[in-house]
Amino acid sequence: MLYPILTSTQFFDLPKDQKAEKILDATMTGYDGKQLTTWSASEGIAFGMPAGRLFDRPNLPAWWDRSRLQEIEDFKASCYDFSLDILSCFAVQMGLEKSFFASRHQHKDPGHALKLIKYPRFDTQPDGVPRLTEHTDWGSITLLFSETPGLEIRDPDDKWMSVPTIPGGVVVNIADALSLWTSKKLKSAFHRINAALSDPTGEANSDESNTTPFYCGDYLKVRLGLAFGAAREGGDAGKDFEGIDNAVLERMKALKIAHYGAPESNRVEAS
Repeated sequence: MLYPILTSTQFFDLPKDQKAEKILDATMTGYDGKQLTTWSASEGIAFGMPAGRLFDRPNLPAWWDRSRLQEIEDFKASCYDFSLDILSCFAVQMGLEKSFFASRHQHKDPGHALKLIKYPRFDTQPDGVPRLTEHTDWGSITLLFSETPGLEIRDPDDKWMSVPTIPGGVVVNIADALSLWTSKKLKSAFHRINAALSDPTGEANSDESNTTPFYCGDYLKVRLGLAFGAAREGGDAGKDFEGIDNAVLERMKALKIAHYGAPESNRVEAS
């Protein structure tokens, strides 16, 4: 897999107004980072949706021409194939059919997202602005391509441990959907960026009753609204993000996912 590092660098070197031509929307496509927030000191460009849909450029700056989008689509396809291999390994190790997880990951909405992220250098870290605040990921798994130190993971004893950087390596995070899918036999890892370092059919726990339906799509809408809705220009979710479903939010808290029972939006912008 060839990470599009040159294209990424060229994009982030553009003037802010050109990069922020299209702000991240509910398809997980667009620019994120026009202003600093209490969520992170970073900027990113996300490419969501199923394979092949980026060529319509539904919510991307004009700079992303067809050749650049082809590079992104090719890299997304490689990541997709790699993720299916990983999910197949999980299934086999859990005594399931090899295709148990992989077969549920089709090229359908909402698809899978690729995000290029830049963490800018600061002479002094702004007050109230972390490099990336502690959180869990949504979806099934996250593939992280980075050779820069700073990623930390919280262990079962609530201690933060640095994740080693390995040239050419890929960090694989298990995310909330896969954790819940397996009754937390696979753990959704709580992680952050430290600025100082730059069986699924088994019984659930007694406090995690499965009597209330909990759908990945509903969960995704809540996470999108909390994480990105408030960061849009104007300070609110806007028409692209649906209102927070309080029933889903309470379910997330009861299951102790996202922010271990306290999901929070980033409505207070850092100055």
